[in-house]
Amino acid sequence: MDDIRVLIVDDHPTVRRGLKSLLSAYPDIIVSGEAGDGASALRAAMDIAPEVILLDIQLPGLDGVEVAHQLRHVVPDAKVIALTAFENEEYVTKAMRAGAYAYLLKSTSDETVVEAIRQVHQGKRLLSPALMDKVLRQFQTLAQTSARYEAGLSEEDVRVLGLVAPCATNEEIAQETHWSERTVKRAIEDIMNKLGARNRAQAAAEAIRRGLV
Repeated sequence: MDDIRVLIVDDHPTVRRGLKSLLSAYPDIIVSGEAGDGASALRAAMDIAPEVILLDIQLPGLDGVEVAHQLRHVVPDAKVIALTAFENEEYVTKAMRAGAYAYLLKSTSDETVVEAIRQVHQGKRLLSPALMDKVLRQFQTLAQTSARYEAGLSEEDVRVLGLVAPCATNEEIAQETHWSERTVKRAIEDIMNKLGARNRAQAAAEAIRRGLV
């Protein structure tokens, strides 16, 4: 197995020492350099051409997201692993958009960090298990929004579909939405037209198929 050259970027010396100590136990992983801020990270990356970069997101000066973005141009073959204490979904999204191959929490086990380095080196993309549920829910929301726009449905339409699907009557939907039954009937007819459905059952089935409800 070829050695994997790693650059560690973190503004806390204790964290860098801990990672170096951890990785020194694995002969296939070589810590080729370290940096405590974004500017130093870019210089070190150009000097040593690492294959994998462990990058903290919050750094003094240039933050980790901007550093990841610049690394794509400075060392395009290097693969970045965002290693951070922050579980914020916005950070995950920004890091991945900036080119990170993986996003791991610092609470991740040592074995997971080591395995992530090996897998990312092979071109695989990873996400900390603790963040998986949050990100999947975010993707589900984005997918539902996209499907709603494609069908030409409003948020109110989707709300009504969510009531139609479990076979609520017009009267029950009217009570839930505080609309008149006539308004509910017109709304459902409009929704059926948008979905190309001939009846309520088809509309509900189509909504489920498209992931709208």
